[in-house]
Amino acid sequence: MDFKDLEERIDAQIKAAGINIMYDEFETYDPDVVFIRENKRPLIVINIVSDSDVPVVARKAHELSHVLDGDGSAKSYQFSIGFKNNAERIANRGMVWRLAKIIYEDIPLENRNYYDFMDWFNLPSSFEIVVNEVIREA
Repeated sequence: MDFKDLEERIDAQIKAAGINIMYDEFETYDPDVVFIRENKRPLIVINIVSDSDVPVVARKAHELSHVLDGDGSAKSYQFSIGFKNNAERIANRGMVWRLAKIIYEDIPLENRNYYDFMDWFNLPSSFEIVVNEVIREA
């Protein structure tokens, strides 16, 4: 799958939400981070040398979901593909929803395959239920 158009659409959502984004090089094991700042625009920081198997576009959608869908209880979030807490469950579901909404906007329900979606974004099997549900709603 070509992520160029998808990433442009996610970037447009980030911009429309008034979120700043920056790209930097950290250690390969350092995650992307989003900062929720008082009286300032939120900031997403993408580690361009991350060793994550999850494509940058999905990581951006995940961090965007922390800002738009989160409960505001934390001031920063580090990218995590797991479902270890409620904030990550919300962000992961939001990530899948935002990506699926774009990818499947012109694709009939019967032609949507959640296995393909999981493969495109290198999502672990723990995402099966969420992805299957969300691509039917998108």
